[in-house]
Amino acid sequence: MKLQHKAWAVVLVVVGLAAFGAMLGARHIVSNAFATLEHDRAHLEGERARRVLDQQLQALENNARDYAWWGEAAAYAEGRNPGFFHSNFGPENMGYLRLSQVMVFDGGARLLDSAVRDPSGQVTALPAAQTAAARALAVAMLSRPEATASIRTYQVANDRLDLVAAVAIHDPARPEAGPKGALVLVRHLDAPEIERLGEVLMTQVGLAFGLADGVDEDSHVLAGADGRPVLHSILRDYRRQPVAELTLALDDTMAQRGRALTGQGMLLAVLAGLLAAVLLVWLLNRLVLRRLLQLHADLQRVTAEGVTPTSRVGGVSGSDEITTLASGINNLLDRVRNDVEEQREAHERQEVLQNQLMQSQKTEALGRLTGGIAHDFNNSLAAITGWVRLAAEDLDTEHPSHEALQQALKASRYADGLMRQLLAFGRQSAPKLRRLHWAGLIEETRQMVASGLTKDCELVIHYRLDDDEVDADPTQLQQVMVNLLINAADAMGGKGRIDLSLDALELPTAASELPPPGTAELPPGSYLVLAVSDHGPGIDDALKDRVFEPFFTTKGKGRGTGLGLSVAQGIVARHGGAIGLSSVPGEGATFFIYLPASRREAQVPPVTLPGGGVGQGRSILFVDDDQLVRHAWCALLERQGWIVTRSRDGEEAWLQFSQSGKHFDLVLTDQSMPRLDGVGLAQRIRATASPPPIVLMSGHVNEVPADLLDSLFAAVLHKPVEAAELDRLLQEVLQAPPSGLAPL
Repeated sequence: MKLQHKAWAVVLVVVGLAAFGAMLGARHIVSNAFATLEHDRAHLEGERARRVLDQQLQALENNARDYAWWGEAAAYAEGRNPGFFHSNFGPENMGYLRLSQVMVFDGGARLLDSAVRDPSGQVTALPAAQTAAARALAVAMLSRPEATASIRTYQVANDRLDLVAAVAIHDPARPEAGPKGALVLVRHLDAPEIERLGEVLMTQVGLAFGLADGVDEDSHVLAGADGRPVLHSILRDYRRQPVAELTLALDDTMAQRGRALTGQGMLLAVLAGLLAAVLLVWLLNRLVLRRLLQLHADLQRVTAEGVTPTSRVGGVSGSDEITTLASGINNLLDRVRNDVEEQREAHERQEVLQNQLMQSQKTEALGRLTGGIAHDFNNSLAAITGWVRLAAEDLDTEHPSHEALQQALKASRYADGLMRQLLAFGRQSAPKLRRLHWAGLIEETRQMVASGLTKDCELVIHYRLDDDEVDADPTQLQQVMVNLLINAADAMGGKGRIDLSLDALELPTAASELPPPGTAELPPGSYLVLAVSDHGPGIDDALKDRVFEPFFTTKGKGRGTGLGLSVAQGIVARHGGAIGLSSVPGEGATFFIYLPASRREAQVPPVTLPGGGVGQGRSILFVDDDQLVRHAWCALLERQGWIVTRSRDGEEAWLQFSQSGKHFDLVLTDQSMPRLDGVGLAQRIRATASPPPIVLMSGHVNEVPADLLDSLFAAVLHKPVEAAELDRLLQEVLQAPPSGLAPL
């Protein structure tokens, strides 16, 4: 079957289904619209009928109020006006007021008198059996304290609907005295009354006392005996209980009109569908199908001939989507001819990404490796530092070995810095800040790189300030400077002049000056700035925003990983500073390192405890799982006057703390230990009645959440620790308030 014939069939089927759906929709919409109109009209008629009856009840209540607030009525209820009832509720007056029954009760709800008017107009007394319902209403009225209380309701008696109004009788001169009795007026809704109601509503009205089951609405429509709709409006008493249904005959003219309109709408939908089908088939064939057949013929020709440099599909007239499709096919043919070249370029890009991924994995492996060996390495450094410190203290400063021991301590500090640098590179430790002279660190870095990394480059250093103190991690800051110097040397091919200048900067700058590169997000304050400038080709403007991206590099294959500047930026950011770049193509590039100037404070003289030593006469519990660290540092502590109790892990320390009966002035613990770590031990000790201050000394401080560090420990030390630093910190902890943390 041809595409043309399929399109015709699809159009005819779709239009037919649409026409059929339109017919059903029109029928449904029109039927629902007229059904809604009939439903709304029925409810309005029901509401109008109930309002008419409510008006009669209101008039009946008003008549009862007129009598109940009459002084003679109050006197009658109290037994002082015996002629009141017969003079006011005779045949003529009851006929005028259209009253069927009247009952008067005294203050004790006892019937004083009653009257009933028969169809002939005669008035007689009610039998006692017929006054029970009225007495219940009188009791309800007499129990209400408010003077304006009343009851309007419907009652059914002997297959007849009664309109009933009950009010309390009050003395108008003394309404605060309470009700004197009750008056109940009844009007029978008999045949004449129903006929009169039908004249008012202009429709046939009836009453039904057998309520339909399962009907919740006050108005509903049911089919009558002749098939015409009949409205059933429920009447409820004062307790909202249904008592009867008021029936109203409705005309069905609107329903007949709705059915007629439905038929006309369905016929029009059929005619419109047929006309639309014919028109769509003609337009589809003329505007789309013939042009697609021409395009198909051209594609068959190209397929048979094969894709050649001159392969094209013929032009298709017009400027619509089919023309665009033809152009797209021609573009596709052009793209096929370029696939080989693009695949080759994609393969090269994939190799570059693979190399970057391998380098990233190596970096991650380095971070995990350094994190894994950091604890044992730091413990070894701590033990070496402790024993060397003990040996240095035992020797006189003039001893030939004293200088060797000092060099050993310096070497251990350098090893500590290398480990911190590796941990920082693996993102597993924060920088260990200390106050230093940046110029001195620059000189050390210059000597380190001059021998090999930049030996053919001239380093020119300019110091433009006197106060060069910053708070920084020397190892990490040196790593940043080495990276920038290597990049500068590479930019100049390993030969040329590199200028370093150290200057001061105050932020924010004057409004008339442009902010220095990289300072947009720095807070106001005093900063030191190190500028590293080369005289190479510079960096293009399009690449300036990407130089700090991980793995981005302009160096040749095998000469760079693209991680150096990214790591440098992260280190400077953790120091509270920033890195900026300024470059003009052909004139070199300058990188700026901004670090906050050191906020020097007045030095507080150390507090010297009685006895001369930091821990003279005080007891300390030292907890560490490494035997070398435990022996070395316990010996140092004992030389400072501490009475040291040693523990191999947290569980042993807890037993010594809780069961030995000793009082400890301070607890110094490691974090990573078997059975019970430092945090667990601190939590147990802090739960006791009067816990001593606890100091954490560990190489894995970063593994402990910050909230636990603040709440459990008086101070925190990162291994390895200088003995002088430990002495100072323990002294500050002992002098600090019980709830405070000693500053590091």
